[in-house]
Amino acid sequence: MLRHHGLVDAMAIYDLGCGSGRTAQALQRAGWQGSYVGADIVPGLVQEMRRSCPGYVGKVHLDPSIDAADASLDMVFHWSVFTHISVEECFLYMQDTFRALKPGGKLIFSFLEIGHVPHEQVFDSRVARRARGKQLALLDTFLHPDWIRHWAARIGFEPPAFTSGNDGTHHPPFWQSLVAMRKPL
Repeated sequence: MLRHHGLVDAMAIYDLGCGSGRTAQALQRAGWQGSYVGADIVPGLVQEMRRSCPGYVGKVHLDPSIDAADASLDMVFHWSVFTHISVEECFLYMQDTFRALKPGGKLIFSFLEIGHVPHEQVFDSRVARRARGKQLALLDTFLHPDWIRHWAARIGFEPPAFTSGNDGTHHPPFWQSLVAMRKPL
């Protein structure tokens, strides 16, 4: 997926919500060479990423921001991060990603798309659970592509491109919807 969106060797990339390093490990297995920084809020997961991917940088970072200098990154990506934070935090991460990206840099992320049938089914089951007076185990955030388009334009990104989670044209299906956007040159 990252290669489809322009990942090449020598890039500076930032993996927001890197977890235990699944993407970092895949990059190493593929022989990718570049500057990788992974950030997560869970210290034990960052520690595991560092252990499994020597030479890659792992950071514990709690703020809704990108821990990188201005215009220093070629690509920022995250999988299933915006699915578990508030919409306000989603916007803050997008805004700060724009700051940290070099001109021409890309932001790629997955999200639960309200209106996409499989995601709508998850939403409906959560609504039914709350209607029965049950608590929800965790926050699941559902976004609409129009919101993402609006935020992207407001921040200064070029118009985003969306991919359904069922689309396997350029990479294996991801289940969550995907979006890619570029900071103008």
